[in-house]
Amino acid sequence: MNQNTLEFKWYATECGPEHYPMEIRQGTFFYKDRNDGLYIPSGATLHDGWGEGVSLHVTGPERKPLPDRVEVYFYSYAENQFYRGKFDLPYERIKHLFQKGFEDDPKKPHYDAIMIGVAPGGAVTVWLDGRRVTEVFFGYAEKINIDVGKGLDVPLVSKSEADEYTNQVLIDSLTEDELENLKKNGIPFGTWARYRNSYNWEPLFKNGEIFPETQIISQFLNGESYRIPALPTDQTENPSRPLPRELSFSVSVDNELIHYTIKFEEFELMEAFEKLGANGEKVYIEFDAQIPVTNLKIRVYNDKQPKDEKTPKEFIELKKFTVEP
Repeated sequence: MNQNTLEFKWYATECGPEHYPMEIRQGTFFYKDRNDGLYIPSGATLHDGWGEGVSLHVTGPERKPLPDRVEVYFYSYAENQFYRGKFDLPYERIKHLFQKGFEDDPKKPHYDAIMIGVAPGGAVTVWLDGRRVTEVFFGYAEKINIDVGKGLDVPLVSKSEADEYTNQVLIDSLTEDELENLKKNGIPFGTWARYRNSYNWEPLFKNGEIFPETQIISQFLNGESYRIPALPTDQTENPSRPLPRELSFSVSVDNELIHYTIKFEEFELMEAFEKLGANGEKVYIEFDAQIPVTNLKIRVYNDKQPKDEKTPKEFIELKKFTVEP
């Protein structure tokens, strides 16, 4: 960080969701109160995951001002649709987060990149990226009508050639199962906004011992990534946060320290929370640790009390997650 001019070391990167390939054709993060800025990498087919940066282009001066707006022009292959958006960014919040990250550890600040994600329906997210990932903006770009060949700068002379070209990109980018799912179920528009819903939730461990200083590495559905306490530090705290996509933690089972990496099925988890946490109830994700780790059981329940002692607490057992050591 340059203390005098509020310039920081950062680069621009980009991402797109799994299953629905995207391509940024052009984009710029504009420096605050200036007409120039840092270009967003373009031309790559993006489908590595929401919040998973793709390109690493370290260009221009080492230290740069932070942006206060962004422009982006992109294409959604699964929709055969172009989008364009111009957005103001929350400069003061971005500045605060960069400064805090630097002050916490000047040798390894929290952030060293600003990432933009584009998704079907024109969804656009901007995150600060680095040792942690923090969302700072979400919005929607507008549809624009333009020939595929012209928009992608590819010599396509007919609609059939354009269809063949875009279909081939889908074939090259997706697995057979992903292609079949896209053909059968289409695009779940609105999912990227749905990822951002926050709930009052905590992890809970049924079997095994987890220690107070332990933290869980969490990747969230909305693309954020940071560590959360494995045990509550303040019972009055309301830990409202997005739902996890992946959690990693270690727990002692029968005096053996076992590591778990759990990947949730996003729609199963969102539907469970939309049922159990819709009215602000506190919701618990309970892990029943087992050996081998693949025998792990997970259920979700809230703190709502049954009408009487004979009525069991409502819970939903998750079935579609995967677990690795």
